[in-house]
Amino acid sequence: MRHSGIAALCLMSTALVPITTLAQNATAQNAPGQHAMGQNASVSELGGVGVVAQVHNDFYFAGGNYDPAVPTPRSILGYGIGEAISPHAKVMSYFDALATAAPDRIKLFEYGRSWQGKRLIYAAIGAPEKIANLGAIQADAQRLADPRKLGPGEAESIIARHPAVVWLAYSVHGDEIGPADSSMQLSYHLLAARGDPRIATIRDNSLVIMVPIQNPDGRDRFISGNTNATGMLPDADPISAERDQQWPGGRINHANFDLNRDWFALTQPETRSHTAAMLKFYPAVVVDSHEMGTEQTFFFPPEADPINPYIPAEQRALRAVIGQNTARLFDQAGLTYFTRENYDAFYPGYGDGWPSTQGAVAMTFEQGSARGMAVRRSNGSTLTFADTVRSQFIATLSTIDVASRERSRFVRAFYDFRRSAIAEGRSEAIKAYVIPAQADQGSADKIAAVLSRQGIEVGRARAAFSACGKTYGAGSYVISAAQPTKRLIRNLLDKEVPLDAAFVAEQERRRRLGLDDEIYDVTAWSLPLLYNVTIDICTVEPTVALEVAGTDMVRPSAIVRPDASVAFVVPSGNVATARFMTAALRAGIAVRAMEEAFTLDGRSYPAGSLVVTRAENGPTLNATLADIARTSGANIIGFDTSWVTQGPSLGSSKAVRLRNPRIAIAWDSPVDRYSAGATRYILERKFGVPVTPIRTRRLASTPLAAFDVVIIPDAEGDYGATLGEAGARNLKTFARNGGVVIGLGGGTAWMAEPSVDLVSLRRENATVSEAAAKARMATPKPKDGENTVEGINLVDAGAYANAINEPNRDPTPLDGAIVQAQTAPDHWLTAGLAPNLYFMMIGSDIYRPLTRDQGDNVVRFAGPREVAVSGIVWPENREQLAFKPATVVQAVGRGYVVAFTTDPTYRGQSDGLDALLINAIYNSVARARPMR
Repeated sequence: MRHSGIAALCLMSTALVPITTLAQNATAQNAPGQHAMGQNASVSELGGVGVVAQVHNDFYFAGGNYDPAVPTPRSILGYGIGEAISPHAKVMSYFDALATAAPDRIKLFEYGRSWQGKRLIYAAIGAPEKIANLGAIQADAQRLADPRKLGPGEAESIIARHPAVVWLAYSVHGDEIGPADSSMQLSYHLLAARGDPRIATIRDNSLVIMVPIQNPDGRDRFISGNTNATGMLPDADPISAERDQQWPGGRINHANFDLNRDWFALTQPETRSHTAAMLKFYPAVVVDSHEMGTEQTFFFPPEADPINPYIPAEQRALRAVIGQNTARLFDQAGLTYFTRENYDAFYPGYGDGWPSTQGAVAMTFEQGSARGMAVRRSNGSTLTFADTVRSQFIATLSTIDVASRERSRFVRAFYDFRRSAIAEGRSEAIKAYVIPAQADQGSADKIAAVLSRQGIEVGRARAAFSACGKTYGAGSYVISAAQPTKRLIRNLLDKEVPLDAAFVAEQERRRRLGLDDEIYDVTAWSLPLLYNVTIDICTVEPTVALEVAGTDMVRPSAIVRPDASVAFVVPSGNVATARFMTAALRAGIAVRAMEEAFTLDGRSYPAGSLVVTRAENGPTLNATLADIARTSGANIIGFDTSWVTQGPSLGSSKAVRLRNPRIAIAWDSPVDRYSAGATRYILERKFGVPVTPIRTRRLASTPLAAFDVVIIPDAEGDYGATLGEAGARNLKTFARNGGVVIGLGGGTAWMAEPSVDLVSLRRENATVSEAAAKARMATPKPKDGENTVEGINLVDAGAYANAINEPNRDPTPLDGAIVQAQTAPDHWLTAGLAPNLYFMMIGSDIYRPLTRDQGDNVVRFAGPREVAVSGIVWPENREQLAFKPATVVQAVGRGYVVAFTTDPTYRGQSDGLDALLINAIYNSVARARPMR
């Protein structure tokens, strides 16, 4: 909107007085829709636009005496910090201005780009001599990071001169808006404040590195929605449309990923480039600045239990030192906070968890969010955007202050972390890990690359060798535990990271009382399990010549016998085969999938292997196959004969011609945004398969004949409310006419509802023991309309527990554990897959198996002793989950329904299930008989 004839009211403020009054920014420079607030301002009606006081620097720090040579945020942005939510472009413009005005004290680096091509930068801020010698500082950090390469006394020399590198990362979630704006105020303060006595020590002893916005795409999405819903004044009502985010919300990045769960998985460009940038400096201190629910105050460490067992005591002690200093400053400012609640330090995929495994004293800060310019809390108080910026400013400045005053302790703690990791790797029972050359070599290669990208030394054997009581082929990978990243290695490669026994016992006690557990995130994340890759643990380090594994996610391959005259075979069992299949079909190559194993020219090939014949393809086949071999890593073998000596012939009906499917996915509420994003990411980014997102509500009425597959992802709401009977009917018609409907997790739950009946699965209630069942039957229940009920005697605690247990309750939900499943060996949907697969299990959905007349249970969970592999799986879950279906396929008319009872696309990290998803699409489409 246009602003005319309005003068801003300028009111003085102190560092301890909150801003409480709301209005629009009165400055003409303010960008359209960027709303402002001020302190003790009155609002007048001038052309329908409010007048508001400006926010002054004294609000953040009284008596700053700022150097006028450094541009203020207002001079560049057109408004003061706290008066508007700054979009990515505005934040970049301010840091660019600082770098131009003070190039001797701040230097910017572009470390990557977001999915939408937006700049990802970090700003190095320090004394002129530090900025001039950033290369030397990086070199010292690299040397400290690997004590094996230091000469006598060299560590002490580096520790004596090395600054405390403090890495401040802001707004990883796009709707956590205050941290990014606080980064601008803090940068201005560090460069311009002459009245802050701490600045001299900070400049002398530290190097501050700021990442102002980790998730620009999500931030701009949030700001757009907030701006579009804001009227004459920002509305503090908690249910106001301006903070009622539309799907998928601003939290996630463009691809619908939570970047704060991606630090070791490295699926997203934002985290891949961020971790690479951090490994250049190896910071001693890391802060990941977040926001949380509006009703909350401010969280900083110490964290809640459980704590990752590979975080040493000194790192935890230094977190507490920073926390105590921050508490002192919050007390002075009249700010409330909490510690040791909610936010644990267990999962290494957080923005503080991953740096902690590298040796940093890393922390999460969480500020209650206004999710806009202001919000009214349930106690009647108003939380403003400026309030949230100010608390983050104080907390991060406190962190830098402590790190600079205790410089040598923080630097030494980092060095000792890396040095002790090496010593532990040499002395502990686990000396090395070996990833053998194996059937799914593509996944083995990717694990090696993912580890290498995190600074872990991974060697690739140049020749065969013997170790751990086995013989390994050339190309096997070896990871020594005696290296500085040993604690990260243990986190990622061990089957399980142990939880504190007392914590687990407490959760069991809470469950018995019917209370929620205190598990914040998943309890399992083992990469070998998620990738379904064989890995061996060695108690003696192997002796073999190694080459550096490298960081390429796909190792190129070449065709064996490329001039073969008849056919080419691509063996199944390797994720590279699935990459080959999708690429070949997109390129127009005719591909057949073998339903059964076969023997050709003396060599056996498993079911699911692919066949490409010259007779069915054109003259450019060789060149196209060579390109696909390089990009997919697939093993392609040429033959001069099609004579099969065992199993189906290459021209058999069991050599099924594959089709290039057209795929649609439900997109928008009530779809789980993470599931939709991960599914689309797997198909488009891992396998190059285009996907058409369709607004969920349109599935109720839009004809779907143009598509071969419709995917219904996991849910975070009620599909029935959106799709209704019309949606169920439309999808049934689609399947009956030869389409394939695929349900994932909550999508399957809706499809299995009796009123929908797209699949004959039915969810189970929690099982009860025989004794409890008899007690339940013997206990009279109240009847509707009765004023009193028949009395019962509760003879013990067990009888009481039975009396208060609700009937027909859901199974106990799992917070995130890895469970084992087994594939049907003779089914076309699982052809070529490993006999055992591993699912991340979250929630409480357990289903009764399909009967033979209904369909096929093609993947089922393992027995009660084998089903739980990693993480917390409660005893009753093990019993009830055993042998229940993980994936089913059911014929519907001319098409199929494939239902996954738990989502196989978890965070885009479950690479070991990618081929199952690809099979569900391509093998089902190949057998469907669409009406065209």
